[in-house]
Formats: sequence, C-alpha cells, structure tokens
Amino acid sequence: MNVEIDTLEEIRLGGVTQWIRVRGADVSNPVLLLMQQGPGLPMISDRQRLERDLRLERDFTVVYWDQRGTGLAAPPLRRNSNPFEISVSRMVDDTVALLQSLCDRFGAKTLVTGFSFGATYAVYAAARRPDLVAGVVAAGMDIDMRAAEDHAYAFALDAARRRGNRRAVRQLEAIGPPPHTDVKRFTTRVRWVANFGGTTNDDYHGIVRDLLLSLVRSPDYSSVDVIRTLRGIRASQAALLPQLATTDLIRTVPRLDVPLVMAQGRRDQVAPGEPAQLFHDSVMAPTKKLVWFESSAHTPHVEEPGKFRDLLMSVRRCSHP
Repeated sequence: MNVEIDTLEEIRLGGVTQWIRVRGADVSNPVLLLMQQGPGLPMISDRQRLERDLRLERDFTVVYWDQRGTGLAAPPLRRNSNPFEISVSRMVDDTVALLQSLCDRFGAKTLVTGFSFGATYAVYAAARRPDLVAGVVAAGMDIDMRAAEDHAYAFALDAARRRGNRRAVRQLEAIGPPPHTDVKRFTTRVRWVANFGGTTNDDYHGIVRDLLLSLVRSPDYSSVDVIRTLRGIRASQAALLPQLATTDLIRTVPRLDVPLVMAQGRRDQVAPGEPAQLFHDSVMAPTKKLVWFESSAHTPHVEEPGKFRDLLMSVRRCSHP
C-alpha cells in the first residue's frame, strides 16, 4: 500500500521523551490513536501485524504510541540515568498532551482506540478533555479491577481443578486470592488464565513468543530497545499494578461527553462481560454501543480482526462522513 505519511517521531510528553509512528495513505483521513494494553506493553511493535490484519492506514492516519515506560519510551539501561515517574495520573496526563498535539497538527479531534488498560486511560483522558476526542473505541476495557481480578482468579482455579492440573492448582493456591498487586503473583494469575483460554486464542507461551517476534522483526527496535522494552514491562507493572487495583469506571466516570463504542469478547476472563454491560448501561454519553465478539476473549482485534475492522469503519462513517 502506498502511504503519504510514514514517520517515526520523538515527542516530549510530561517531560519524558516518548515515541509515535504515524502512518496513513491520505493525511486528510481522520486521525486514529491506538493505545496498547498492559500494563507496560509496547504499541509500535504491533504495527506490522495490525496493518496486515486491520488495514487501517487506508482509511485513517494511524498513530501508534509507545507510552512512558513502554517500548521505545522504556527507561534507559544505564544505572546512573535519571528515573521518571510511571503512574496512572501521568499516563492520563500524557494522553491529554498527545491529543492536544495531534489536534494542533492535524486540525481535528482524534478517534482513540484503546485495548485493555489503554482503553481505560483513553476514557479517563476523554472525560477530562472531550474537546480533543472524536470518540472512544474500547476493546476489552478494564472497568472494575476488584471484580475482574476475583473473576479471573476463580476462573483459573476452577479450570485447573476441573482439568486435574495439579501444578496450576498448587501455584494458584500459593498466591492466594486477589488483589495481586505485585508482579510475581500477577504474572502467575495471568499465565494460567491465558493457558486456560481466558485471554486469547493462544496460551501464555504463545503470547510471549508473539511479543518477542514482533519486537525482533520490527524495523523500529534495535536489540538494545528490545531489552529495554522487556525490562520496561516489569518496571511498569511494578509501578502501576497497586494503583490500577482500585480502578472502578462505573463509580468514577458516570459521564462521558464523547461517543463510546465498547468491543467486548464473550469469552473474556480478564475483563469480563458483566462490568462491561454495567458500565455501558450506566454511563451517560452522547451515543454509546456495546458490541459483543462471540468468538473472542480479551483481544477481539486479534481474534476477530475482520469484525473489528468493520466496527472501526462504521465509527469512521458516523464521525467522518
């Protein structure tokens, strides 16, 4: 595909150097900001897969963003380097600052598509500055972390017992019930939820393998960047998990003054469907829509990419006729 714009750019947000890759066939197309899941996962490394599966660059000016602490914006390896703050408030501040920069540059509001906690940050930012946001598409959004953690842990432990997986039962019982706000316990729960099909159509090792391959194959990451990215995931989780444990959008975001579309996997055991339905039903918004992806878990954009692209195109038609 021929593209009119294809740049990898540094951008200073909140005093921290971060990175965006901007790609599109026509700069007059609406701007689409993609915000990655996590905590701590990069976004720019996913560009090749998303371009192949979703073909967004034909119809949007797509902005892939490595947020503070992630990917190309991960902390440097030097021990004597100055650390920077990684916090939920900073992530939201950065999002608002980037949206302002994109508005100044392209002269229009930005459509934001967030995945998991990326969607949560997007909603926080849109609630603060609706004048910068054309709409939010939230895929597998984390809404009520206390309920989600309880659900995920019960799912994994029940599946382990039903399957007679003694190793899984032993490890899950060892970490105890949520909250799991340290990296070790969080990773243990995530691993078994993934292995029992609650995250995507691959197991935990497959998810990690795909992440490593995306980093190694990306033209935007050096070998040092790959190491920084992997360390950044752990550092981001250590910093953010205790803060994210109290996430409750139903209570804290009763109103959103931008259109909202929620893409929810029916088999999602990480951000389950009940809080998604409750948030959709309770939030006040100009327009709101909850779309169920029957064959997906936590990553509908990966598991049902055709349907997800169709959803984004319908949002484009409504917001940019």
